[in-house]
Amino acid sequence: MKTSPRFIGVAVAMGSALLLAGCSASAALSAATESASASALKIGVVVQSEASLFDQIVGNFEKTVTAGLAPRKVTFDVQNAGGDQTLIASIARDMGSSDDDAFLALGTPVVVALSQSVGDRPVFAAAIGDPVGAGVARSLDKPGFNLSGSVGFVDPSIILDEVLKLQPGITSIGTIYDPSTQNLKVWSEALRAAVAKHKHLTLHEATISGAGDLGSAARSLTTGNDAILIGPDSTVIAGMSAVGAVMSGASVPLYTTGGDVKTPGVLAGIGPDYPKLGTLAGKVAITVLSGKSKVAEAPFAKPDGVSLQVNQSTKAALDINLDPTLLASATFVR
Repeated sequence: MKTSPRFIGVAVAMGSALLLAGCSASAALSAATESASASALKIGVVVQSEASLFDQIVGNFEKTVTAGLAPRKVTFDVQNAGGDQTLIASIARDMGSSDDDAFLALGTPVVVALSQSVGDRPVFAAAIGDPVGAGVARSLDKPGFNLSGSVGFVDPSIILDEVLKLQPGITSIGTIYDPSTQNLKVWSEALRAAVAKHKHLTLHEATISGAGDLGSAARSLTTGNDAILIGPDSTVIAGMSAVGAVMSGASVPLYTTGGDVKTPGVLAGIGPDYPKLGTLAGKVAITVLSGKSKVAEAPFAKPDGVSLQVNQSTKAALDINLDPTLLASATFVR
């Protein structure tokens, strides 16, 4: 069979066209990839209050995301609300109208405000206590909305048991918290349930509506309590120095689930590794921002247990005997 020159010409032309199309598609994909990796990614960061612990969480998030998305450049715009609820709402509105690509929120009120202001871009919460109870997620495994991150909730019964082992003989314990925060409602209810399981133990609560109430709340607990346990309340953690000063003057052991254990007056910290929760939130952000997962389907990262840190200076000042078995695995700070 003889092939006509015309047919050969058409075949050659078609082959050349397909080759050029393939090269064009490959070049376009390459160009898009290069553009995506070259374009800067902007992340807005909103922190509820000033605290060194929060700085560590944000710092770990930034390091993790920057390294995980390299060579793409990532910039961060950090805003601190200083514990002011009005300012939180204002910053959230500004972030919502910004051209930021994603957001990091630290503190449940901030998380709620940002989730209400931003519906078209991913929001990552670091160390949030109860995202489901706060109404920003349907579940921890499948959030369902535009928010995921890391959870800092540890059942208070676990922490309380550690306190009772560390300081045997406690018959009364006090706590300070802001009841307007959803995760603290959940935490305080769980703490009451945990205390109720110990017939010899009484719980005294002091509530606050803001940082200005910390001094009076702390003073109200200095009599009749063998120890004070502070939950994951951002306002109290940010004002831990005020609480520590009161408890130091009254010689009452102060335990915290978060915050800087080096703060004068704090005896020990028993809780999750909060700075690590910044890293975990960053890893969740990487899976979303790299396109590997939709934020609504990215599970919240959870803490892998609790650790014990002891302030040696406070321990010496209180002249208190703590359980040597638990101290053997503790980290000591001054």
